[in-house]
Amino acid sequence: MKKILFAILLTAIMAPLAHAQNPFAEPKNLKVLPETIKGDQLRQIMRRFSFALGERCTYCHDRVEDENGARMVWDTDNNDNKRVTREMIKLVGHVRQVTANLYPDNPDHKPTAFVCTSCHRGQANPFLIEEIMNNEIAEGGTTAAKNKYLELKEEYYGSHTYDFTGFTLAEYANRLVNEGKNDNAVEMAKFGTEQFPNEAYAHSILGNAHMNNGNTADAIKAYEASLAINPDQNGVISALEAAKKAM
Repeated sequence: MKKILFAILLTAIMAPLAHAQNPFAEPKNLKVLPETIKGDQLRQIMRRFSFALGERCTYCHDRVEDENGARMVWDTDNNDNKRVTREMIKLVGHVRQVTANLYPDNPDHKPTAFVCTSCHRGQANPFLIEEIMNNEIAEGGTTAAKNKYLELKEEYYGSHTYDFTGFTLAEYANRLVNEGKNDNAVEMAKFGTEQFPNEAYAHSILGNAHMNNGNTADAIKAYEASLAINPDQNGVISALEAAKKAM
C-alpha cells in the first residue's frame, strides 16, 4: 500500500513539474550519465532512482522559493545526495562489469542483473533488519528492538525492503549468541519462537542461548521443541544429549 501511494504521489508531482519546466527537454550538468542521453531516457532513469530509494525528486535536486513562487532547480550541485548518487551510478556500472566477466570461458553464463533496487529495496539507506535491531538494542534494549521489528513488519511486510523470514530472526539471535551477549540472545531468540513457532531453527537457537546462560532445563525444552518440528537434526540431537548430561 505504501508503494502504491508513493507511486501515485510521485506521478502527481512529476507530471506538472515536467510540463511546466520540462527538465528533460535539454538535460544539463550530466557528469556521469552520457551527455548524449535523450530526455525520455533520463526521465525513466530518474523515476527508477525515486522508486528504488523511496524518495522524491527533492532528495537530490534543489527546490527554491523566490518572487515567482516555489520551483525546482535541476542542474545545480548544492545537494550532497546528488554527488553520492553519481558515485553509486559508477558503483553499479563497476559491479555489472565484474559480474559480466566472472565466467569468461562459459558462454552460457548469464550475469545477474544489478540495479539500484538490488541493494536499496525502497529505502535511501539500505539497512538490513539485523542492523536496525542492533541499533535499537544499543539505545533501548531488546524491548526497543522487538517493538521496532513489529513496527517495520506492519509497514513493510509483503515488500522487498526487509527480510521478515523466521530464519533471519533466528540467525540474528544466533549472532548474539556467538558474540557472547547472552541475555540479549535469550530475549531475541524467544521473540523468534513467538513470531515463528514452527521454525525449528528458532527453537534450537533458543536452546543454545539458554545453554550459554547456564539454564540447562530451558535449553532442553527448546531443543525438544525444535526436534518435534524437525526430528532430522543431528546437531540438535547432540546438543540435547549434552544438555541432559549436564543436568
